[in-house]
Amino acid sequence: MRFDRDDDGARRVATLDIETTHYDAAKGEVVAVGVGVHEFGTPGSDAVYDCVLREGDDEPAVIRDALDRLASYGADRLVTYNGAEFDIPFLHDRLRVHDTDPVALPPVDHLDLYADRKRRADETGRKWPSLEECVAAYDATPAETHWRGEPVTNSRFGEELGPEYLDAVRAGDGTDLRAVVEHYLRSDLENNFLVYYGDVGTPFEPAFAGTRREF
Repeated sequence: MRFDRDDDGARRVATLDIETTHYDAAKGEVVAVGVGVHEFGTPGSDAVYDCVLREGDDEPAVIRDALDRLASYGADRLVTYNGAEFDIPFLHDRLRVHDTDPVALPPVDHLDLYADRKRRADETGRKWPSLEECVAAYDATPAETHWRGEPVTNSRFGEELGPEYLDAVRAGDGTDLRAVVEHYLRSDLENNFLVYYGDVGTPFEPAFAGTRREF
C-alpha cells in the first residue's frame, strides 16, 4: 500500500545526526554531520543521505554546510533521535566556541523520536532506549559498521575513530577512514527514518539495515 503523506500531512521527511569526539561540546568537537531526506510513500532506497565530514580545522564551515543542505530539502518534518537535547544544541555550542553565530534551523516541524521514549522510561524506571534498540523493536536489524575487527559504537567513535580521523585529515590524509565515518553516519540516518516510519505505521524498506560492512 502506498501512502502520500502521514496522518499529520508530512510529505517530505528530513533527518539529522552528528558524530562527535565527546558528548560535551566543551570537551569534544564535531567530526561529521549527516542529513537525509525521504519522500513519504516512496521506497526506502530512494532516500538521499548527505554526509558532511571535516577536512581539517573547518568545523564551523561543516556545520553551516550541513544545515544549509537541510534547509534546501524543503521538508515538512525533521525527525531526529535525541536531536532536541543533544545534536542541535551541540552544533550551536560548537559554533559559539568558534565565536560564530548559531545557524537557525529551517522552519520545519521537529519530531524528536527519543523525547517521549525517554519520558516513558523515566516514568516506569526503565533504562533509556538506544536507537538500535528502537530499530530492533520493529523487527529490523541495524546496519553494522566494523572497523579493525570490532563494531563501531557511539563510545568507540568518540574515543577512537573520531579523533583518529581528525588527526588524519589535519595531516592531509584521512581517505581510508572517511568511508568508515560515512557508513556509520549513514546507517544512523536510516535508522532514524526506520523508527519514525515504524512509529507512524507506514511501510519503509531500508537499504542498509541488516547489512554489515568491514573496514
